Formats: sequence, C-alpha cells, structure tokens
Amino acid sequence: MNLRRTGVILMGLVLLAGLSGCSHEQRDWRSAQTANTVEAYEEFVTTHPKSARAADAQARIAELTEERDWRRASTTDTADAYRQFLAQHPQAKMAQEARTRIENFGLNATAATPAPGTAAAPGSTQAPATPASKPPSAPTTAVAAAEPENTGGYSVQLGAFTTHAKALGQWRRLSARFGPELQGAVSDVERAKSGSGRKVYRLKVKGLTEARARSICTALKKRAEPCVVRKG
Repeated sequence: MNLRRTGVILMGLVLLAGLSGCSHEQRDWRSAQTANTVEAYEEFVTTHPKSARAADAQARIAELTEERDWRRASTTDTADAYRQFLAQHPQAKMAQEARTRIENFGLNATAATPAPGTAAAPGSTQAPATPASKPPSAPTTAVAAAEPENTGGYSVQLGAFTTHAKALGQWRRLSARFGPELQGAVSDVERAKSGSGRKVYRLKVKGLTEARARSICTALKKRAEPCVVRKG
C-alpha cells in the first residue's frame, strides 16, 4: 500500500515538474515577444535551446538584425554603407533597393565627370568657356532660340528605381519641387538592367537641347538631387 502511494506521489511530482517547465518556457516566450528585440530572443534560445520555439526565435533574430542594419545603412546613406549591408545580407528583402541606391550614387559620380568634348581646363571645375573661334559679339540667345528646348537629342537621367511606380513617384516629387526648371519637360521611364544584372527602371527627361539638359541638371545638383546629362 505504501509503495503504491509512493509511486503515485512520485508520478505526480514528475508531472508537476514537467508542467512547471512548460509554464516557464511559455512565460519566457511571451516575454521575448513583448520585448521583440534581438537580445530578448537570444536569451530565450540560450535558456531553452531544445524548445520547439527556438527555431522561431532564431528566425526572428535574423529579421530584426536585417531591419536594424538596413536602418543604419539608410541613416548613413552612402554607397559604402549599402555595400556593407549587401555583404551582410545578400538575400535580404531590401537587397535590390540597396543595389539601386548604389547605382544612384554611381549616377552622381558620372554626373561629376565632364562629357566628351566638354572637358574644362586642368584645375578648373567650371563649365568650358565659349570657344575662342566663336565671335564674341554673337548673341547666345539667338542660338538658343533657333533650337526648341524639347526637340533636341539630349536627356537627363534622374535616377534608377526598383519599380515603375517608384520612378513615377520620383517624377511627381521632382516636378513639384522643380516646377520652373522642369516646366514643359517630358518624362520617360526606361526598363533596363543595372551593372549587376538586376532589373531597374531609369527615370529620364528626353528630347532636350544640350543647353537645357545641362541647365536642368545643374539646378537639381545644387539642391542635392542626382542627375546626369546623356546624349540620346
């Protein structure tokens, strides 16, 4: 009789211990979810490495780490910051956005390089002076008036984006911000591939004379907007 009672008591203690363990695990999981931080989920995994929730905790750690690193890259907002993000998270959901932003930084670098045939004198950062062969008395306004501003063979690239909608959104923003400079300009979104082979949508203003294309780009760059003048 005593043995039977002892066995029942021992089984009860084992069950209580198991229930207590489950209760602690559930409590710790709820605490980690409430905190929703990398540190909280890491503590849960350390405390309950064999828990069925451990895999969920690891997945959440990866998501939170990616989100944190993207915020850092966006705040720093440099090509190197986005390259570092890609090195750490090559398959991240924001990886394509990072590649596109790197391309836009490359766009700025290209814009800073004088176009062929328009290079300034060594040491000069200004636009090339009027060629000496041109008569000083020739009115420049007459030359500009002879060629309509929107029927030329030049374009201004205003950025590269991951979706067509984002490119259109940028055009609306620029049109509102640079109304006088872009008045009458015709936008175009080209589907293309970046240097890494990724699909991008390039926003351009086409059909400009060289003079107007350079005027638009100069106005944008003065207010930290990326652009580059292209032939065609």
